[in-house]
Amino acid sequence: MEDGIFTSLIITFIIIVPIIQFILRYNEYKNSSYYKTTQNSFVNVFWNSGKQGEYSLYQYLQPFESMGCKFLFNLYLPRENGKTTEIDIIMFHPKGLFVIESKNYSGWIFGHECQKMWTQTLPVGYGESHKEHFYNPIMQNATHIRSLRKLIDDRIPIYSAIAFSDKCTLKKLTMKSNNIIVTYYSQLSANLKLILTETTKTTISQDLIDETYKTLLPYSLVSEQIKLEHIRNI
Repeated sequence: MEDGIFTSLIITFIIIVPIIQFILRYNEYKNSSYYKTTQNSFVNVFWNSGKQGEYSLYQYLQPFESMGCKFLFNLYLPRENGKTTEIDIIMFHPKGLFVIESKNYSGWIFGHECQKMWTQTLPVGYGESHKEHFYNPIMQNATHIRSLRKLIDDRIPIYSAIAFSDKCTLKKLTMKSNNIIVTYYSQLSANLKLILTETTKTTISQDLIDETYKTLLPYSLVSEQIKLEHIRNI
């Protein structure tokens, strides 16, 4: 009899705990700035690798909100050629804007700041590997920043940051610039704090931050047609 009760309790525990964990994660997501800004459904974020990475990265950066920072996600900014460029995350801080490119990759990552293409090496079993090439994210973010600069006040400093998922290993990266961050999701917050501590630039007024946020907000609320057109042009 006691064994039956114990078994029932174990089964109940196994069933209920995941449900409680799911509810807590869901409520946390629904109350986040990421959801309130993007309106991406919880299921959509769970199944979409790119969005899942952005939300995971935002969770690491979320403590900055207690310092008065704001975030915007997935901004589709116009380019000179009539196409758009998509910024994953912008963090608004009194010392400037941080333009963050999220890379939810696995495997080994190789790259040089001046090379157009970087390499992702993935294991395929039995000591074999497969290589994929992707556009240099530093150059990608530079394109984002050029488009962004045309829309905001020249007095606002802009910083470039590229963050890779902790699932990957930054095996060999060659950097020349000291003002560009290339790091992991889990380490980005510490990197940003270091820059903020070292920079001597004048603090931006709250009014200018709010004005800039309002200026850029519409670019994160574009139609599905613009998003599809952007994907077709990649």
